[in-house]
Amino acid sequence: MTRAATLAVCMAAFAAALCSSAANSTPVMVSLVAPAQAPSWNWDVAGVRLSLVYGDCRDFTGFDVGVVPRTSGEFTGLGVGGVNIVNGKLRGIELGLVNWSGYGGVAPGDRSVGVQYGIANYADSFVGLQDGFLSISTGMLSGVQYGYVNCVNDLVGVQCGSLIVLGVNVVYGSVDGCQIGIFNYAQSMKWGAQIGLLNIICDNGLFPVLPILNGAF
Repeated sequence: MTRAATLAVCMAAFAAALCSSAANSTPVMVSLVAPAQAPSWNWDVAGVRLSLVYGDCRDFTGFDVGVVPRTSGEFTGLGVGGVNIVNGKLRGIELGLVNWSGYGGVAPGDRSVGVQYGIANYADSFVGLQDGFLSISTGMLSGVQYGYVNCVNDLVGVQCGSLIVLGVNVVYGSVDGCQIGIFNYAQSMKWGAQIGLLNIICDNGLFPVLPILNGAF
């Protein structure tokens, strides 16, 4: 085999290896209304995605913008949209009217991490900041909820009403931290304080109901 032929074979093998490693992964995705998109929904995106109406992909890394962009796998990066939907783990920032992160991992290193900023925010187990008119976490939230209505199952951190006091804060499980708002409710409090017009701690608080200040120390 000549040197040129050997080089050609090596280059072909290298190109095949690159194609194989990049199979079902694209740097750019454009969607009208999935499945009317290129490439199809079962591709990963590592780059930029534009969802003119509704787009769908598997794992995403990069910058995501659109009306309703959906990621069925893991999301890493910045998402700017009307309704941002991540069904897998979130590692990044969601900016939109509605932000949804539905992943339910509970191990410390296996939870969604980032920022949700919008009118309504939803997350399961989450580490980071939720900032909006309505913020909900159905698992454990470690971090901060800031807005007019904040609801979480278990809180390690802070719930704070908009403009410091204009908020309703609800924890259905336990609090390890602080609640600040007009109305604060917790089923139980491991350690921390409630500051507001009406403060309720059903179990192991200073008192079940107190104005201005309640807590467990």
